[in-house]
Amino acid sequence: MKNIKHILILFLLLNLSLFAYSSKVTAAYAIGVFDEQGNGENVQHIRKTKNDYNGTCYSKIVVFGKLLGQTPKVNIGSSKGHYMKSIPIYNRNKIKIAQEMTYKHYNLKKGYFEVRVGQKLFDTKVFVK
Repeated sequence: MKNIKHILILFLLLNLSLFAYSSKVTAAYAIGVFDEQGNGENVQHIRKTKNDYNGTCYSKIVVFGKLLGQTPKVNIGSSKGHYMKSIPIYNRNKIKIAQEMTYKHYNLKKGYFEVRVGQKLFDTKVFVK
């Protein structure tokens, strides 16, 4: 009887630790690209940016759902995004439904704007010049 209790407790602890690293993200989208002066553009409904963003720039994404300890990875071409800040988004019932996150990119040349959470790719349709 003690062995069964030990096995059950071990099984429960293993399940809790596995689910602690999963995410409940339902969607993640690229929403904007900005230069250091704050000039930029909304990239939600376009395939290619109008302006060139060579060097240092900022990107914004929106993530719907719960991240549960994961930070989305944002890349533009070979430039990795460095997380800067997050702003929660609430619905009219004051329930948090999403987060707007800002990333800073160094040495940007050009490439596709990629948004990943864990191993899953959520958005990659915009080409940044």
